[in-house]
Amino acid sequence: MEFFRRLFAKPSPAPAPQPPAPEPVRVEYSDPRVPEGAQKRIQRILESLKDVYDAAQREQAGGINRFELDQMRDLHLPKLVKSYIDIPPAHRAEIFRKTGKSASFILDESLDTMQAKLDGMLRSLAQHDLDAFTHNTQFIGQRYADKDNPFL
Repeated sequence: MEFFRRLFAKPSPAPAPQPPAPEPVRVEYSDPRVPEGAQKRIQRILESLKDVYDAAQREQAGGINRFELDQMRDLHLPKLVKSYIDIPPAHRAEIFRKTGKSASFILDESLDTMQAKLDGMLRSLAQHDLDAFTHNTQFIGQRYADKDNPFL
């Protein structure tokens, strides 16, 4: 019987090949062509990335997309900074003429957008901690009749 089942079984489709992971972009964030304000924003983003990784590991949170974090750290942030560095200074004025904003202003806006995304992730992870704390204090209050518990 097993012989016939295998004989007439439909072959399972081959898994789709995964595209190779793109090579990380290398850039020196302390390059003197990167404005000081942008360098501070970049440093804060790198610290926030580490904080999100650490919090996600601690929480074992499934809601955090580690692939997205890896891409932000290894591709998006360095590509953004490299593309800024690669603009010849003599041509940066063209960006202002086209957009009404300087290249450094647009760089800062983009970095702020990345930081806002990371802040949202950290806030989401912190909510897990707050919820757990609230749940535990409610349990303790109910279990031990603590009338001074502000969460009841």
